[in-house]
Parts: sequence; structure tokens; C-alpha cells
Amino acid sequence: MSMSNTFKNLAGGSLEDFAPKPKALDVEVPSVKRLERLAEEQGFVIDNHPVTRKPLKSGRVASKDRAQPMTLRIRVADWNRFSAFCERNGHTVADGFERLAALADTL
Repeated sequence: MSMSNTFKNLAGGSLEDFAPKPKALDVEVPSVKRLERLAEEQGFVIDNHPVTRKPLKSGRVASKDRAQPMTLRIRVADWNRFSAFCERNGHTVADGFERLAALADTL
């Protein structure tokens, strides 16, 4: 079995393969309106699925669009009190939190 030098072609060769490439020319990015118009001309429709409101357990629908989903670590007893407050007053969780935040501003 013979060993061959796989780097033989690189030894003594030029380094042009490793030279930096020239910077690409700045390309004009088309506007959203222009893209929409072009899509319509070609028969495409841009449909970014509208935001749907998620019904709550009681069958009510959230009154405002959801802005930011997030995870909170809270005590179960505190969540139960907050949930009971929302149910008693007919608030969605978002509305109840908004009222709680408004109350916190007054403290």
C-alpha cells in the first residue's frame, strides 16, 4: 500500500483560490407595494393569514388581537385568583391583565 500526498498540488501553487472576492454591487431592494403589484400581475395573491381570535373556555372571544405570546412563572393559587376575577367580571385574560397593569400604575 502506498501513501500519496494529497496536498501535492497545493504546494508551490498560487494562492489565487484563497484571494478575497470583490464586493458585490449594491442591489436595489424593491418596495413592498412594487412586489405586491408584480405578484398580482403574475396571478399570485399575498395572503398572510389574518389574525384570528382564540375563543376562551367560556366561549367568549378575545376582544383584542394578541400582541406577544409569553410564558410566566406564577403560583397556582395566584393564577386561580386571577382567573376567578376574570370570570366574575367577564374579562378575557388580556383584559384582566390590562386592568391589573393599570392598577399597578396607580401604586
